[in-house]
Amino acid sequence: MRRLTKRSLLIVTVAVLVIVGVSAWSSLSREIPQPGWITAEQRSNFLYGSVGAERDAGIPYWIWLALPRMFPEYLPGNGGYVSLGFSWEEGKEMPAGFSKKTVGYVRVAGNCAFCHAASFRAGPDEGPEVVPSVPGRATDGQEVLTFFRQCAQDPRFNASEIMVEINTATKLSFVDSLLYRYVLIPRTRRKLLSQDLVMTDSALQQHSRDPYSDAPFSQPQLQALAVWVKGLKVPPYPLEWDRALVEVGKPLFAQHCGSCHAPDGKQTRTLIPIAEIGTDRELANTKKTSGYVAEPLDGTWMRGPYLHNGSVPTVGDLLRPPAQRPATFYRGNNLLNSHDIGFVSDLAQEKGLHFVFFDTRLPGNSNAGHPYGTDLSDQDKKAIIEYLKTL
Repeated sequence: MRRLTKRSLLIVTVAVLVIVGVSAWSSLSREIPQPGWITAEQRSNFLYGSVGAERDAGIPYWIWLALPRMFPEYLPGNGGYVSLGFSWEEGKEMPAGFSKKTVGYVRVAGNCAFCHAASFRAGPDEGPEVVPSVPGRATDGQEVLTFFRQCAQDPRFNASEIMVEINTATKLSFVDSLLYRYVLIPRTRRKLLSQDLVMTDSALQQHSRDPYSDAPFSQPQLQALAVWVKGLKVPPYPLEWDRALVEVGKPLFAQHCGSCHAPDGKQTRTLIPIAEIGTDRELANTKKTSGYVAEPLDGTWMRGPYLHNGSVPTVGDLLRPPAQRPATFYRGNNLLNSHDIGFVSDLAQEKGLHFVFFDTRLPGNSNAGHPYGTDLSDQDKKAIIEYLKTL
């Protein structure tokens, strides 16, 4: 009888351990595929699809949702994550660049569009159109990482107060409530403070540090997305342009700009020494390089603000001598500047959205250098601008 009791107890113990193990695996590791509308076609997959970062990086979904609501004072203005520069398509749950996937629990991580997606509005009353990837334009996500760190440093980032905010948005199960309160919230706070693999995993971080590396991605999914992006074209300039001026501007561009920025995009990636180009050297010093690479100018109208540090709001400003370029302006507006190529930059806010004040007099923000074309006539400059709209 005693032997039977011990055997029964052992069986029950093993069964309990199995149940606990399966439950823990389900709560922390079990992967569920994303909805079919995301993975069915490449554009949605690029903007919202998971690239596997959730396994090592990312934030629990309900914490991700709660942070802008709890800590709006750490955002540039109204609009949640949009105020940090992310593009949000109408009707979508979250901005482009964020993937939502269940890996044990629902997580939010970054994907390729986290750095590469951009949006524009052709007019003040028109909705945004999101472009998955703009050649030569990428963000480093530092503003959102700074926001997360500031949230984690706030004493209100604790299980009790975050759970109150989560409970206003959803009703978690008893098990999920315990998971969030005792595991996910404390662990997320530590991750945000350390800034280690917050939104992107090591593969995407390496790509961000060296985007022009010849080393291919090791993951097949990232390899496929990289091939798709290479074949992607920026939409045609959505506003009108002067076709007669385009014909005048084409040879002017070839004469004054083409030696560095070949319009056909076939030139080698020429490194222009800082001593020649004269632009701010802080980024080059950080990357331990002697200059900056001249890129092809396809999709120039979507690349503003200009220069490697985004210190010049429009191409029209870039064609002015540095002393005549705006010393301060606002970045983040996606409304196209209908006069010059670039975006509207003289508004501090619009329709409840606040834009980021940029001061070119601060270290790393200099708008000096790139004197090419600055001595042309106003008519010749306008002709070059019209031609650039067609690239």
